[in-house]
Amino acid sequence: MNSSVKKLTEAAILSSTFMVITMIALSTGLGYGLYLDFGVPIIFALIYFRCEFKYTLMCGISSVTLILLVLGNFAAAILVSQSFLLGILCGYLIAKSSDIFDDLFLGSIVGVIFMILVDIYARNIIGYSFMEEFQGYIDYFNGNPAIVENMSKLLPFVNINLQVIYYLFIAVFPFGMVFSIYFVSIMFAKKLRILNENGKRKYFMMRSIRNYSNFMCMKKEYFYYALGYVALVSLLRYSNIQINNVYLNTIITCVEYLSLYFIFRDANILIGNYINIKYKKKSLSLLYFAITIVSFFSVFKVAFLVYVIVAIFMDKKFNLREKQKYIVDSHTEKLMIKYKI
Repeated sequence: MNSSVKKLTEAAILSSTFMVITMIALSTGLGYGLYLDFGVPIIFALIYFRCEFKYTLMCGISSVTLILLVLGNFAAAILVSQSFLLGILCGYLIAKSSDIFDDLFLGSIVGVIFMILVDIYARNIIGYSFMEEFQGYIDYFNGNPAIVENMSKLLPFVNINLQVIYYLFIAVFPFGMVFSIYFVSIMFAKKLRILNENGKRKYFMMRSIRNYSNFMCMKKEYFYYALGYVALVSLLRYSNIQINNVYLNTIITCVEYLSLYFIFRDANILIGNYINIKYKKKSLSLLYFAITIVSFFSVFKVAFLVYVIVAIFMDKKFNLREKQKYIVDSHTEKLMIKYKI
């Protein structure tokens, strides 16, 4: 059988199976929990591994259309459209030649854009908006200033900014979903033996993340792209250029916060690993960790600038990023040879 015909047939069968499961889940009320948020993306990530992008996209579009026409359920159709896009995104990232934190960086940014765009339609059609839900939490704290005052007393070195917390909520929500879908999809795909070589490599990287996460960073190019984006947004902000569209402003700010996180994480890892290797003193590592935590919450902008400058200088001088990548890749290759993958 021609490979394209085979993939189309498999996509049709998997789409039918998905529709049956979805109809059962929605009719019993179970679909509005973990199934639509996590089950659907994982299913479509697995379909992607089997059928690739074109047929998986066709499968997703036909499924959403059937939910609309057969069930007449607009809410479920919107949630499924968001979920199958996240599933395809995670499937694509897992299958491509890249490292885990490259995937998480790109996935979280695209995930934010997907979810905010879908949120626009959800708000207009079914009246639900996760952005408005998070805004409700912030409004609650604004209406109860005593809570914020008590938190400030408990954490005197933390500057509590409710507007920043609002954007963090929105940024962390898609990041958490992409993170969960990504790793669970790898686990299921490994069990089903449908991972390609890149997916198998990432499976063993994932197994090693507990011991080797301190050596895992983004690619240097992504680090500088993120840094350039943050610099551009900061320049626009200091130039008093206002963006009136709420959704566009939210996307720009959330991507900025995600970029700040990944940049700071990489910088912190590069500096921390250099200190560990150079001085080999646990007390010095603990002191560095304490300084990082306090500076992160109290003087973030200053700490961010200092850490980034130091990390860039050290990486250029000692080539730390490539050495860390070599350590992770060597360990992953050993595991693949050991388990004959």
